[in-house]
Amino acid sequence: MNRTRKTMLAIVVAAAISIPCWLLVVVPAMEKMHNENRSQRDFAGTEGVSEDSQIIGELHHSVDILDKRVDEALEQAEYRMKNIRLVPVVVTAYNPVASQTDSTPKITASNKRVRLGIVALSRDLEKEFGFKFGDTVVIEGHGFFVFEDRMNKRWRRRVDILMFSMEAAREFGVQSSHLMVSD
Repeated sequence: MNRTRKTMLAIVVAAAISIPCWLLVVVPAMEKMHNENRSQRDFAGTEGVSEDSQIIGELHHSVDILDKRVDEALEQAEYRMKNIRLVPVVVTAYNPVASQTDSTPKITASNKRVRLGIVALSRDLEKEFGFKFGDTVVIEGHGFFVFEDRMNKRWRRRVDILMFSMEAAREFGVQSSHLMVSD
């Protein structure tokens, strides 16, 4: 798994713990309670452990399983978060025009057609962190992008976000941010 995907996974795991809790415990318990209530009506007077006790026992078991999974996910997320570095970068925007690129402005350095959601990285970032075309990069405050283009050799510690609107690129200007990189 490449560094960028590890970074994304850490963020997703940290942010999504509440969803599995809901899906693994609450929804099945509600469905089970609904089915159990229907069964109670259909089979009133059966002997044995009360339905409520069974449901409570199963809920406790589900919570124990969930606790274990949450602990494992938190350990993994904590490990990944310890290995994430925030690399200071200058973020700019560019347009797919010959004056800002090369003689083939609609084709990226990875030989793909330009599209929204791609970035060009300076060569030092690409080399230092081992980015490959197609990798997802995370720019703090700006989101997730796909690395498909490469900047001119003169730029260092720089990320260029593709925008189709020249006005939007001018408004974006030059910003300081961080590139999230997993070791």
